[in-house]
Amino acid sequence: MKKRNVKRFISAITSLVLSFSVYHHFQNRFIKANSISVPTTIAANEFAAYGSEPLENPFNYQDDKEVPYDGRQWKQPKEWNCPTIKAKDYNGGIMLYFDKIGLEPEYAKGKVQRVYFSITGATEPVSYIKFHIFYDTRLKVKGNSTGEVITPGRGLNCFTTGSAMIEEGQLVFYAYSEDTLLDKSCLFTIDFVVPENAEQGEVYPFGISYVNDGIAYDTFINSEQNDAGKLQMTYVFTKGINNGYIKINGEKKTTTPVEYDLGDVNNDGRIDAVDASSVLSYYAKVSTNQDGGYTEAQKLAADIDNDGFINAIDASVILAYYAYASASNEEAMPIEEYLKNKYLDC
Repeated sequence: MKKRNVKRFISAITSLVLSFSVYHHFQNRFIKANSISVPTTIAANEFAAYGSEPLENPFNYQDDKEVPYDGRQWKQPKEWNCPTIKAKDYNGGIMLYFDKIGLEPEYAKGKVQRVYFSITGATEPVSYIKFHIFYDTRLKVKGNSTGEVITPGRGLNCFTTGSAMIEEGQLVFYAYSEDTLLDKSCLFTIDFVVPENAEQGEVYPFGISYVNDGIAYDTFINSEQNDAGKLQMTYVFTKGINNGYIKINGEKKTTTPVEYDLGDVNNDGRIDAVDASSVLSYYAKVSTNQDGGYTEAQKLAADIDNDGFINAIDASVILAYYAYASASNEEAMPIEEYLKNKYLDC
């Protein structure tokens, strides 16, 4: 193995080990707070599970539509061991939300666009946070200066945080600290790179989808996990999240196929000398910088050899086909087949 490849291999393994170590630390703190008995290999198992069986990415249909948060994905953790908590009983107005950004087409292509995930209206402090973020893979994630795919915001200054790309289109973010009331602040940011071929009307959605894979569930709760904390978390993951998108301003371009019959320039149902004469007239006009007067359908019908030019060659082919069709004792073959078998192969 070349020295350069060896260094890359060692660097990759080192990064992986460090990621697992940080994740282990968070999970161990979280497990201890919840009094859950789980092996310390939980993080490695979780990352391995994502690698072999990726979660469905509801933001990657690439149909240029916004993806609202789906609160139906929420499942109350069995570890709570309590009656079902109802979000309607929450009296606060907590909201966690991504930016919704519009970009002008001339500035959008290849742009690095930072999006913010913010919070407002919290009523209860939190200590443990874990989110899964999904995005349209036409976007690319640009890591920050420390190599993280997600950058913690000011609202999490006192938290220990970490992030990872599970796979392209799916990120995970976690944070833990002493109980802290978060309100009117940014929790984290993500830098997305807009496609170089971005077109107006395209929409690139991103946001949160609640994940409870049976190993470690997404969370937003205080250290005691008391009734108030559980109620706020229930509301957050059912009604309290707004997803975002990057949209290229303007109406989406649509291309409607132009209907035409090759050779039938005047669209009278026949291919004859009249069509050939029309092509010659068009050619004479455009050769003297005049408007030929053809519609898009007529131009396509007249360009017999499909070389991008309408000239005397096209007119002569139309005449040749007309002569063949007039002299044929049987039903004449379509002009496309005639061109393939009788003319262009000569």
